[in-house]
Amino acid sequence: MPTITLMKRKPREMTVNKAAYQAIYNTPRWKKLRKAKIKANPLCEECEKKGITTAVAEVHHRIPFDINGIDYDIAYDYDNLVSLCVECHKEAHAKLHRPQFPYNTEYR
Repeated sequence: MPTITLMKRKPREMTVNKAAYQAIYNTPRWKKLRKAKIKANPLCEECEKKGITTAVAEVHHRIPFDINGIDYDIAYDYDNLVSLCVECHKEAHAKLHRPQFPYNTEYR
């Protein structure tokens, strides 16, 4: 898999894309996909790597689908999803928002 370097978005870009970004999560397609992912992986995949059993709270996109506009193929790609608990999901987003963060494949 290639490495993707995430670019820091400008505030205006985030505002313009926010409605389209949020709309993804309100679609029946996303809700069905999320439900299927949780059914297939009911435990946090990161905690499992550490030998900890934690229930899933969030379904996270490994590769963000809103880097350069909305990429619907990535947004609805089952293989781009990972089941995470609240703490692991917070950590995943913290890593994404660090300056000059090259996409890390550890969530694959």
